[in-house]
This record gives sequence, structure tokens and C-alpha cells, in this order.
Amino acid sequence: MEFNPSDAGQSSGYELLPEGTYDIEVIDAEERTSQKGNEMIALTLQAQHPDGYSVRIWDYLVSVAAATFKIEQFCAAAGLQDKFKAGRLLADDCVGKKLSAKIEIESGRDNYSDRNSIREYVTSGSTAKGIATQPGTTETPKPIAEEEIPF
Repeated sequence: MEFNPSDAGQSSGYELLPEGTYDIEVIDAEERTSQKGNEMIALTLQAQHPDGYSVRIWDYLVSVAAATFKIEQFCAAAGLQDKFKAGRLLADDCVGKKLSAKIEIESGRDNYSDRNSIREYVTSGSTAKGIATQPGTTETPKPIAEEEIPF
């Protein structure tokens, strides 16, 4: 493998998504055990950056009482309410689901840079959309009277 060592200090061109609500897709899901021994599903999500390229975000649905609200949000947004009510969600249930989420920028820690994270999963139509999916305005400007023109 060959590379240019002077490229090490340059930006990768990767930019974080601006905070907002985005349409996302679950492109991978894996059942794992958390560091504390709890069952969880590790999600790999994909959203579209306003500049046109795909951005990946990672999130975790952890099976503990304090995090059940997040599992409920995810299931409601992904159309998996029956799985939530049954109390059983599998990684395979998640893959390919398209939904919306409020995405935020989380400050980096432990020598890692800032990253995007999921603030909450939302059901379609429940909030204003972020930059990536914001439609153009359809309002026509208010007409200006001739006496309001400054020249």
C-alpha cells in the first residue's frame, strides 16, 4: 500500500450533518451485549448530507428500563409498534426501515472528534424538517406599494 504521509494533517472532507430532523434508513443492525452485560441492538443509520453525500450515524437500543423510551420512539417511527407492545425486537426487524430522527452534534470526548448522534426518533409529520429535507417556501412575497419604494 502506498500513501502520501503529508495527507495525515489534512481534512478528510467529512462534515457533520447540521442539527435538524432528517429522513434516515437503518442499513445494518446487530444484536450485541453492552459493556454492562445488557442486551442491545447496535444500529448503523444513513442520512443524506445537504451537500449530497451519505453520512452514517451509529445508535444503540439498550434493553434497560431507563432506555425503554428510546426503543419505543424507534419502534413508533419505524412502524414496529407491534414489536414494542410484544416486548421483543430483533436486529432483523430493524434493517431496511426508513424513518425520521432529530440529529444533533455531540461534543467529542476522550480524544475523539465531534460526532452526530440521535437526539430522538420521530414519527413522520410530527416536527419541522432539517436542512437535508426542508422543502422550498411556497409563500409569495407581500406586494410592495409604490409609496414604500425608497427611491
